[in-house]
Amino acid sequence: MKKILITGASSGLGLMLSRHYNNKGCNLITTGRDKKKINLLKKNISKENQKNSYALDFNLKSNYDKFLKTLGNQKEKLDVIIHCLGGGFGMHNPIISREDLNFLFNINVSSAVGINKVILDKKKYNKNLKIIHIGSVASVESTASVGYSMVKSSLIAYTKTLSKVVIKKDIFAHCVLLGAFEYENNAFERLKKRNKKIYNKFIKEKLPRKKIANGDNFLGLFDYLISNKSNPLSGNSVVADFSESNSFRL
Repeated sequence: MKKILITGASSGLGLMLSRHYNNKGCNLITTGRDKKKINLLKKNISKENQKNSYALDFNLKSNYDKFLKTLGNQKEKLDVIIHCLGGGFGMHNPIISREDLNFLFNINVSSAVGINKVILDKKKYNKNLKIIHIGSVASVESTASVGYSMVKSSLIAYTKTLSKVVIKKDIFAHCVLLGAFEYENNAFERLKKRNKKIYNKFIKEKLPRKKIANGDNFLGLFDYLISNKSNPLSGNSVVADFSESNSFRL
């Protein structure tokens, strides 16, 4: 049975994947920033997986260091790492401050990099480890905020260069560039509740299908990516957006 680490598991994609792989009988380690939401997740997963579900704000160094120590000391080795932690956090000013950019970079990139390093350095992984980073099609087309576009674009470069180093150890890294979708408490579901007019305008003007995807539409893709069938794609950015973008990536 696969052992899977999922960050950003308290809402959106991370929540969906946590529920999905729990239902498939996988052993999970899950983390999220919101304690109330993590407690809700625990109600939907097995008792064994509840023991390895953590409410931690990684912007607090003490929390992050504690989690890294937990990972380094665990006996079981990982088969899959899925980094869903991230977001733009409402920072829409194009003249972004250094402090705000550092905040976004820490949440979207540095946290994942540090976790990967602990797992790889301490050899807490099985053969054919899959490392999956969640990006966005908005970042490669500069349609998102400046800060969000910058940090999500850096994940693409990190995944590509990392893959060249670790593939000789039978470790495979992917970056998934998702388009617009809805799932419990993700950005688009919150937008629909907050401003239905802008939500409908986005669908009408930006989505060729004229409807937004449901998070469940992507479950088959992730099932494929965590399997060994996806190994030849290592290092690539996999676009999953129902033709929303103009990207020529996979």
